[in-house]
Amino acid sequence: MNITITTPKENRDRESLFRFLYDIWITEFNRELPGTNHEREEIKDDLDLWADHFMALDESGRIVGCVRANRLSRGRTGEELSGSMGFNDLAALFGPDRVAFISHLAISRAHRGSTVISLLLAELFRYLFECNMAVAACYCQLNLVALYHRIGMRPYLPNFKRNGRMRIPLVGCINDRDYLEQTGSPLHFLLPSQRNDKGWAARLLKGQFTDFYAPDISNIKTRSLWAQLAHATPAREEEQVSKLFQDLPQKAFGDMLKRLPRIKLSQDEVLQVNQTAEAAMGILVSGALGVGIGDEINPHFIYVIHPGEPFGEMLILTRVRHSTILQSMENSEIVLLPENLFDWFGKKDPPMALLLYKNLLAILARRMAAVHSALADFLGRGEQSAARVRRPALHAADAVKAATGRVESYHFDTLSDKKMEFDRLTCQAKIAQTMEINALKKIGLSNGDQIMDLGSGPGITTMLLSRHFPDSRIIGVEPEEELRSTALSMAQKQNLDRCVFLEGTAQAIPLPNHVIDFSYARLLFQHIPDPMDSLREMKRVTRPGGIVCVLDVDDGTIFIHPEVPEWSSVEVRVARAQARFGGDRHVGRKLLSYLLKTGFSQVKIDIVPVTTQMLGAETFFDIVFGFKQQHLKRLDDWDRETEEIFTRIRELLMKTDSFASENIFVAHATVPE
Repeated sequence: MNITITTPKENRDRESLFRFLYDIWITEFNRELPGTNHEREEIKDDLDLWADHFMALDESGRIVGCVRANRLSRGRTGEELSGSMGFNDLAALFGPDRVAFISHLAISRAHRGSTVISLLLAELFRYLFECNMAVAACYCQLNLVALYHRIGMRPYLPNFKRNGRMRIPLVGCINDRDYLEQTGSPLHFLLPSQRNDKGWAARLLKGQFTDFYAPDISNIKTRSLWAQLAHATPAREEEQVSKLFQDLPQKAFGDMLKRLPRIKLSQDEVLQVNQTAEAAMGILVSGALGVGIGDEINPHFIYVIHPGEPFGEMLILTRVRHSTILQSMENSEIVLLPENLFDWFGKKDPPMALLLYKNLLAILARRMAAVHSALADFLGRGEQSAARVRRPALHAADAVKAATGRVESYHFDTLSDKKMEFDRLTCQAKIAQTMEINALKKIGLSNGDQIMDLGSGPGITTMLLSRHFPDSRIIGVEPEEELRSTALSMAQKQNLDRCVFLEGTAQAIPLPNHVIDFSYARLLFQHIPDPMDSLREMKRVTRPGGIVCVLDVDDGTIFIHPEVPEWSSVEVRVARAQARFGGDRHVGRKLLSYLLKTGFSQVKIDIVPVTTQMLGAETFFDIVFGFKQQHLKRLDDWDRETEEIFTRIRELLMKTDSFASENIFVAHATVPE
């Protein structure tokens, strides 16, 4: 096999590279990266404009692997990524011209396990040495941690989420010859002979980042780790559990244990959420991992993984993704196992492999029994009973925890233009207030009712409700501190002590049972991943006979005349992007079903059309299309072509013979007596 490492010479080379990335991530992994373009079948983001790309070509000239590097002195990486990776701190320590960011490492399926990845990384680091880089940072998924540890990368920041999945940030001191030699990294052979910072960069990192440390690799204490993995800890009899390496001799795994990376997890850190699991198998060394169902904020745990037990084995063995949540219940530490563990051990020692399978089957049988017991209990009590057990009245601290860890598609603090978004929210609330108030009165909202404004934002709607219903107490529930502070300040200036603002989410409302007369969620359900759980919470806090009302939209009801052909593809991108973060741009059509399934009575849906003639073309554009622009920018899915499409829509709507509309869905129901 003859592999050539090269860099793109022409635009068509880059286009081939972007299509290669698309084939890997979309076709094989069925996932999207920022910059995914389904029409062009390519993945290209803003970083590509100032990146150095490296491609591996086979004998026929086909791309079989790639990686890219961005020097921080050449451009910006986006606020969200920069914050997660500590780029500002790294640039302050070493200078932006000496910090590189490595990303988009991809190898074709047929060439994994071959020399392609070694050749790519060798060429990449030769380049970084030539450019006099001091450090190179990257983030990776669980199953690649061992690879990056082996080439000399070290943890330095807490794990974070990227596109809904856990990522581990790593940094490499690429001139630290002593450390590279100590770990056996192949990079020390590439390092120019005169280069050795003698731990200088590592000392700076340790002083700046409290999470920076050298992971155990060659000097791992295998005897201590073996004792943790293979033997039960001295606990009470009922806490003893079956362990994967139980009854296997240490010698059989001695060499392998030296190569296993450890990962530290903070309490409540999520490794796996529903269908987003990645192929990574490991064993818990310390702490506890909960296996749960439901939503990430408040999962219903059906099993607890104890030290010595594996996780991720079903995904490795079957390649089937299952709908569970895996979350650390306390500060924990895990050891990652190689994906080919069973194949490797089967070839090395078949009798021991059979014992390993026996231990694994015992663990799986024990878990299955626990799951069946939990499921039988759930079904025996019925859905409403189970919901009450799972969703008791929350203490304020529980609601705050849920607010900080929530998963939804709207986060005010991540938007590219907060002032524009605040103005949009204000305009959105005020422009149609007469129509909205009349609709709420028609549903049954009366002066004197205790009202909950769920997802109250900056409090605009809360203030409007207080003016139209002067004898009512309105409780705003909002997770974003900045918006909540703005609302409180507005209420104080207007002496509206009837308006109260609490920290919480739709999935964790910090109120007792049955205290609200009218629960209102305005343009919130399009952003949340678990509408059924949110409706159960609204039902819980609303008194029997009280009303629950959800007002929201459905992008499928947007009509523009004359048509803008490009809009349909942008609408798909917006919907797909929001879905990745748990939102739903087509929630309006589903509200009737959600309310009926949650057990409400007298369920009705009213449709209120909003048009350019009603609001004016400019206001209609700002309200309907403003957030969509913000959302795409937040996800780095924004380019000149997209900007031009929105500009064309705006210009079109300003013409006197144009028309556009969108339907508002007002879903309301009564809590059964």
